Amino acid sequence: MSNTTPDTQTTYHGYIETTDDALLVFEACRLGMLQRRTRRLCDSERRQIKSGSVFVWDEGESGIRRWTDGKRWSPSRVSGCFLVYTELEPKAGGERNTKAGTTSPALQASDQAPRSGGLIKKALSLFTTHNSKLHLVCYYRKEDVEKNAVLAPSRDP
Repeated sequence: MSNTTPDTQTTYHGYIETTDDALLVFEACRLGMLQRRTRRLCDSERRQIKSGSVFVWDEGESGIRRWTDGKRWSPSRVSGCFLVYTELEPKAGGERNTKAGTTSPALQASDQAPRSGGLIKKALSLFTTHNSKLHLVCYYRKEDVEKNAVLAPSRDP
């Protein structure tokens, strides 16, 4: 698996197409061939997320239960073993309910507009036989996958 990135923030650079691809990356992390995340992304690292960014972390080791990347996402949809999200346009004005500190639950159609040239996020979590909870998140653009600009680990020389 040579498609690792010199940028130490990501675990792998490529596209996780199948559950087998995810398992290859998890196993490479277990063997020390790839590095898991041990802390949350800082703001500058969040801005560097791009098509092909793949992150893996162990929930117990990192303390990260929920991944945060600073982007707006559609509700999840299930695709096989994965949850898949589409990046949405940034919310204009950042309207928030100041009392509760949360975004208003009433979403208008314009609030759900997919971001032009936006990313797709694919996520998978699993428990190991030693009861560790591992997570994987892959970001990609559909056109990069179609042009083979990002390769799946199963096709990575």
